[in-house]
Amino acid sequence: MITYKNVGMRYGQNTILRDINLTINDGELFALVGPSGSGKTTLLRMLNQLTVPTDGDVYFNERKIKDYDVQKLRLDMGYVLQDSSLFPNLNVEDNIAIQLEQKGVSKAKRHQRAAELLESVELDPKKYAKRMPSELSGGQQQRIAIIRALATEPKLILMDESFSALDPVLRTKSQDLVLKLHQQFQTTIVFVTHDMQEALRMGQRIAVLNKGVIQQVGTPHDIMQHPATDFVRKFFDTKTPHWWDMEFLIESGSLKKIPSDKNLPVVTGFKQLMNQLGEKSDFKFQYRNVSYAMTAQELVAYLGQEGGSR
Repeated sequence: MITYKNVGMRYGQNTILRDINLTINDGELFALVGPSGSGKTTLLRMLNQLTVPTDGDVYFNERKIKDYDVQKLRLDMGYVLQDSSLFPNLNVEDNIAIQLEQKGVSKAKRHQRAAELLESVELDPKKYAKRMPSELSGGQQQRIAIIRALATEPKLILMDESFSALDPVLRTKSQDLVLKLHQQFQTTIVFVTHDMQEALRMGQRIAVLNKGVIQQVGTPHDIMQHPATDFVRKFFDTKTPHWWDMEFLIESGSLKKIPSDKNLPVVTGFKQLMNQLGEKSDFKFQYRNVSYAMTAQELVAYLGQEGGSR
């Protein structure tokens, strides 16, 4: 669990963050969203000691972040930046396994782990393990950066505007990949973005920041239906429908939760669910390790209530 207690950050006369109190639960995909300069990246960087708060404390597993050995702390975390930040002089396998090497893991185990992770993102290890970053497309580089963050099986992954440099198609594919991997590994992910649509799609819960102050914390459904401030209302005001988000659908109560069944097909997005219910009258599936059922009639009712009125 991550806890910010009365956290503030000042640079000289400039106040970057003011009295932040926030809890992020284990296994949660938590989004920090706000305009440029709102303080979200500063909050994120406090988790790996790249930034130290001038007021208050940040806790990870009930221990102050500042009390951790910084090298060990960072080796036990994943970090995905805006660009892939792959080491150009290392091949794909060595890029993926670099933290494992620093932790003293044997070469054979590093090779095995890299192969497993490449397969998890549908990149054949025989074809890609020995390639150099310059031989990869932008989307492939970002996939490597994401699985590199998973290599040590960390309890926490930090993602800072990780997809903002990608074109819309690659961005959506990268979002899908992270949602899939989060469901598979259940790692805590703190995801920074300035894009409210991305925050709604990715975050199980969202903290909205503006000028160093938290405006609201809640589920996508809470924030869209019950904005706490004028800033939140205006920030999320868009002509683009928001009912397509799976978390919004779940929060609406339109899905029926059923006993867990690992054999059910996995759904990662609302469009995929709509496609299935366009072909059949009812559908049972898994989403983020929870099993649900929905009928085509229930979907039509949901679209009429949530989508048709907007």
